[in-house]
Amino acid sequence: MGDRKGILLISDGLGDRPIKELGGKTPLEYAKTPTLDRLVESGMAGLVHPYKAGTRCGTDWGHLSLFGYDPMEFYTGRGSIEAYSAGLTLEAGDVAFRGNFATIDEEGCVIDRRAGRISDPEEIRALVDEVNGMEIEGYKLLLKPLTQHRVAVVIRGEGLGGCLPDTDPGTACEGSKMVNPAAEANWKGTAEDRKTAEMLWKFLVEINRIWIKSPVNAKRIAEGKLPANTILTRGSGKAMVPPPFTDTYPGAKVAVIAGDETITGIGRMCGFDGYCRDTFTGGFTTDYLGKAKMAMELLPDYDLVIVHVKGTDLCGHDNLPLEKVRIIEAVDSMFAYWLEQEGSENWYFAMTADHSTPCCRRDHSADPVPSFMAGPDVRTDSVKEYGERACSEGIIDQYTGAQLMATMMDYLWLSKKYGA
Repeated sequence: MGDRKGILLISDGLGDRPIKELGGKTPLEYAKTPTLDRLVESGMAGLVHPYKAGTRCGTDWGHLSLFGYDPMEFYTGRGSIEAYSAGLTLEAGDVAFRGNFATIDEEGCVIDRRAGRISDPEEIRALVDEVNGMEIEGYKLLLKPLTQHRVAVVIRGEGLGGCLPDTDPGTACEGSKMVNPAAEANWKGTAEDRKTAEMLWKFLVEINRIWIKSPVNAKRIAEGKLPANTILTRGSGKAMVPPPFTDTYPGAKVAVIAGDETITGIGRMCGFDGYCRDTFTGGFTTDYLGKAKMAMELLPDYDLVIVHVKGTDLCGHDNLPLEKVRIIEAVDSMFAYWLEQEGSENWYFAMTADHSTPCCRRDHSADPVPSFMAGPDVRTDSVKEYGERACSEGIIDQYTGAQLMATMMDYLWLSKKYGA
């Protein structure tokens, strides 16, 4: 295994605010993290703004920033990310949507937005195969299943626009009619947007016609289940096709390990290889040691392995500070495992977050995220422990996410030199 290897752990929503029941400490400050503290003491730390100071980042926006891209330039919505998550390759001009298998009645009223939470892989594959690649008037429909009832939807053709109303009426309006995005009452976009809306509706009408007669749905109805006879779409957007990561960092090989498909999707969009196992849940309970071991399996073939942990964010949303403490301590054990491996003294370690999710707010905030970087020749500062207050005294305090990535890549000898 070569010398210049890096591991970056992204603890989703890690940053927090002082909590009374934790003695005025944040979950990170309260947690017992001897390994993280040791790494912080041996390297450099800071409070990092994933995008820019004062900006509340969504998970997608924050990760794009951390990976070195300006979301203001490239972000077009979750549709593209869902498509990349599913393994689709997008082309410039494509329009992508988030989709749900759903059930409608003969009048087009939504009976169930998730088709009884359809999840059988064989049923889903058969339904998709019946309509995937369909062409109408020179436009092509691409579908790719995601987890459970979710499906990525892409329309390909000339002169399409990405700003469409959702066909999904939403949970609060379940029972109302599926929204026709091309109807006059719903129309606000450009001529290109309208053309896309018209084609989307034509595809959905044809999908409904085919799936009503599908053997899959005949079987589901016979078993007392709801048929999956349409797709509800939302989150439309023109395809995000950013330049590959290697344009900025030539030759860099990067892998992403995550249980959350959004993260692997963003990674694939940037040119990274995405990895997951069934035990990587993207939830409160995930296989932390399994992720740590997979990173070791991948490291010989990659310059940088990015490991994503979702649980810290979920704890913030649900106001579970002690559970957030537990997950942070599990992350500490991942770093302990890595440091036990032969050759680890030559590797570079970093940890950050895509945004803060304070338990008191139960949502993302603009608070900068505690971050550090350590390795054999990394500059050191006076910070001795990993926490929000301590990190404010570090060398990389007030960096942006893109600057943190640039610094990591420079230590891996993968950065460009500008000028003579």
